[in-house]
Amino acid sequence: METICRKKIKEDIEQKRREMISSAKETGFLSVQTISVSQELDRLLNIFQEKVQALPK
Repeated sequence: METICRKKIKEDIEQKRREMISSAKETGFLSVQTISVSQELDRLLNIFQEKVQALPK
């Protein structure tokens, strides 16, 4: 179950990354839209990092 959750987060991260790149090309790097998508990507990356750190060592 945990692996499926991490896989889904990875897919979400890749989708959000593509969305951010597209937004930056269309509206610029400093647009409100691009910054908002970037912040969403950051949130997903933080969630993923928490999942990785929670793995048994």
